[in-house]
Amino acid sequence: VGGGHSPVFAHASVRIQLEAAGELVQHLRREIGARGDGEYKSPEILRPRRRPIVLWLLGPSSPIHGNAHVHLTDTRFFVLARLLDVLLSGHAVRGIACPGRNPHTRPMALALYQSAEQSYGTARWQEFLTLSANLFRTNNRWLPKTPVQMFYAAVEAMAQTSAAADVQQVISLLRSTRPIAEATRSSHLQNPKLTPLMEPLLPALNRTVHYWGEYTQTLSVVHDEQSALTPERIADMATAIAASHSGRQLSEVRLVDSRREPRVQLADFVAGIARRLA
Repeated sequence: VGGGHSPVFAHASVRIQLEAAGELVQHLRREIGARGDGEYKSPEILRPRRRPIVLWLLGPSSPIHGNAHVHLTDTRFFVLARLLDVLLSGHAVRGIACPGRNPHTRPMALALYQSAEQSYGTARWQEFLTLSANLFRTNNRWLPKTPVQMFYAAVEAMAQTSAAADVQQVISLLRSTRPIAEATRSSHLQNPKLTPLMEPLLPALNRTVHYWGEYTQTLSVVHDEQSALTPERIADMATAIAASHSGRQLSEVRLVDSRREPRVQLADFVAGIARRLA
C-alpha cells in the first residue's frame, strides 16, 4: 500500500498469511479500542498514547517482524530526477523505473534539490517544482492548458537569475530541451496506456516486487485498488523482474478493496509509521 499527500511517499508491503493478518488486525483494533467494523487507517495507531502499540508492532515479538518492507520516495527529488532523466539523459525512460539512478543526471538532480531553493527563493522554487511535475502529467483535470509553455517560461526566467554555479549549469541545459518535452508529452497524450512518468506508486511497487523476488521464485501480490495499476503496467513489472532475476516470476497482482483485506490494512499501518518517521 502506498500513501501520502506529503513530501514523502511511503509504499509498504508485508509477507503474511491471510488468517494471521486478520488475527493481527483484530488484535490491533482491540488495543486501539476500535468500535464497529469500519477500516482504521495509520493515523489511528500514530496517536501519542498508542506508542506502545507501535513499538510492539515493529518489535521482535510481532508477526510482521522481518516480514515487512517499506520503499520511501522523497517526492521533490522524484520530480527533479524524473524531469532530468527524461530531458537530459539521452535515453528512453520507463515509468516503472526509479528516477535518480542515472549517473549522468543524478548529480544534476542533487544540485537542484540541495541548492536551488536558496538561489531562487522558496515561493519561486515551489512554483518550479509544480511546473516540473505538470510537464509530463496528462490525466489531471486541474492541469494548466499550456504546461510546456509555462515550464520553459520559468526556465528562461531562472536562467537570467544568478544562482549557484552547478544550479545555473543545469537550468542552462534545460533551455534547449523543449522539443524532447513536447515529443514526450505528445506521446503520452496520444497513448494513455503508456506508463505515467510522474506517478511514484509505480516505481515503488516495482522495487517492492524486486525486493521480495529475492526470497521466492514466484511472487503473488495483493494490492489496494489503484487506477494506475493497469494490466499493461503490471505486465511491464513482470517483464522487468524476469529480465533481472533469472527464474523469478511475478505471477499476479490482485487488486482488492482495502476494507476487506487485512494484509493491505497492515501495510497501511506500516506505511503510515514509516512516513511519519521520515
